[in-house]
Amino acid sequence: MEEQKQLIINTALEQFKKYGIRSVSIDDISRQLSMSKKTFYQFFPGKEELVAAVLEQMIIRSKQYAEKYMKGKTAIECISMIMDIHNKVSDVHKEPSFSYDLRKYYPQLYKEHIHNVNLSTKEVIMHHLQQGKDEGVYREDLDVEMCAVMYSLIQQAIMRNEYEIRTVSPKRLIRFTMESFFRSIISEEGIKKAQLLYDKIKINNN
Repeated sequence: MEEQKQLIINTALEQFKKYGIRSVSIDDISRQLSMSKKTFYQFFPGKEELVAAVLEQMIIRSKQYAEKYMKGKTAIECISMIMDIHNKVSDVHKEPSFSYDLRKYYPQLYKEHIHNVNLSTKEVIMHHLQQGKDEGVYREDLDVEMCAVMYSLIQQAIMRNEYEIRTVSPKRLIRFTMESFFRSIISEEGIKKAQLLYDKIKINNN
């Protein structure tokens, strides 16, 4: 039963991101899974409950990605990972129809999703920042909690698309903003370590 429920969520996530939430009906999802609507309703009372489950799945995937790719890595190695994670937790922003439909037709779910994304991000960032302080990568006087809050606010602004800048792409905006954030908190020792890692990567890629 749990596997079948997860299959519905995964299918809905793929379809919502591809076509938008409003364009995909319960009939569409049931038909794709060769499932009756009666069976579907055993798992979800309606579409809103399904959308909520899809958003929860997006958060879970982002956490799993963070745990998998940041485990055992130094703070410097994690910086590029964090920027990649930021892109992944911003999937709603990257899919215009998904984002538009979510905001317009499910405003409360959208608000809750933004809140949950911020909490998840804050948890990851606080762990990373403390690790960086311990390794001497970030400034000794760094306020870990406030930096994590600032990072979450930056992410929130980008996800809510408050920047209506048509001359630059969202990807370019995210990268510039994140680089500026990390440069403001990194220590001199961190800069040296980052340069050594960059040189090593450059040599290996040649």
